Amino acid sequence: MIRSSLILVGGRAKRLNNKEKALIPFRGKTIIEHIIDVLEGLSDEIIISIRNDYQKQILKGHVGNLTMAVDRYSDVGPLAGMLEGFKAVKGEYVFVTACDMPYLDAGVIQLLFECARGHDAALPKWEDGRMEPLCAVYRTTPMIQEIKKAIKNGDRFILAPVFKMKDVIYVDMEKIRRIDPKLRIFVNINTVEDMERLTGS
Repeated sequence: MIRSSLILVGGRAKRLNNKEKALIPFRGKTIIEHIIDVLEGLSDEIIISIRNDYQKQILKGHVGNLTMAVDRYSDVGPLAGMLEGFKAVKGEYVFVTACDMPYLDAGVIQLLFECARGHDAALPKWEDGRMEPLCAVYRTTPMIQEIKKAIKNGDRFILAPVFKMKDVIYVDMEKIRRIDPKLRIFVNINTVEDMERLTGS
């Protein structure tokens, strides 16, 4: 089974004054370089989803020769990046992450790949019912089909394609806690305060 990983970098980070989240310093590297390091040991390929050619030039020196897929839709949100990224992968299953999640855990990602095998998706699910769609594994073909339908219908909700698929596995947080007790894998950067805490750590 070919495993792919997709890093979503196209967001504009308005709450961070449009700063490129992927290039925030973290432990001597940029966040995206750190994410790539983790994913290289788990994936047969890594695709970077970007919003335009300008962003491609900015990131080029930080992602090596990795394939970058450019959004075709604007103002659609993460689904636009996911669609182009899924169309670019070779793998049957794709781990999807945002570029602002610095504490990715290889063990948790491995668990998600294993849970997804034979199904349409595997998503972490909190006790209150919330899900983590940007730290999940999806089967490529059904996801492309459902994202296209959602965009055509004007539905930008990131979980819209998931709710249309018939065979989704929801991974209990207790299973994830056994690997990542503090659930740091889900920490992301949305505000200047988040960024300052990260760069100060």
